[in-house]
Amino acid sequence: MKEIRIVVRPQLLERLHEALRSCPGFPGMTVGEVNGYPPVASQAGAHSIKEDLTEFVPRVRIELVVSDALASMLFDAAVKVLEHGQTGDSAIWMTDVVQATFLHRTG
Repeated sequence: MKEIRIVVRPQLLERLHEALRSCPGFPGMTVGEVNGYPPVASQAGAHSIKEDLTEFVPRVRIELVVSDALASMLFDAAVKVLEHGQTGDSAIWMTDVVQATFLHRTG
């Protein structure tokens, strides 16, 4: 199993969601609001006035735990849709999951 984590600008979430959802076997995802501190290099690039007023910038974190068979396809789909060449747009990483249990409660 693999865990894929993606941190993006909020305005990129819908585009990412559509790309991931279009992948066969898409298992769903967890989405949460986070704040990031941009690296010095990205502070010189294009950014909004709102980002100028705070040290931390709003981002969205997406987490997926998927089978090894799906991992590369989902990772590649995310890279393809998010690759714009702008520093600070997104970060994507994938790690091994040693053990996971998904609890389902019915009734």
